[in-house]
Amino acid sequence: MEADDGSHMVKRVNFNMNAECHALLKGVSALKGKTLSEYVYEIITEEFYKLVREDKQVQSMFLAGTYQEGGSAYRLKELLIEELEES
Repeated sequence: MEADDGSHMVKRVNFNMNAECHALLKGVSALKGKTLSEYVYEIITEEFYKLVREDKQVQSMFLAGTYQEGGSAYRLKELLIEELEES
């Protein structure tokens, strides 16, 4: 799922992190030329794409959901359904 372009509702997520881990994460995101938010979103997205294909429980939850047409989750669901039909 790509970063939101402003046409979909965005939710803020806050979490606590060890100071050293935060410093390392901030450094890596700077090396990648991304903001901390962009980099964390990218990491979470990559993990979600993996989970939705490999973890049957996550896959079932995801496929049962209803997503806004045109959104990244909607497109991922369409792609996943196609992949499942081909296998």
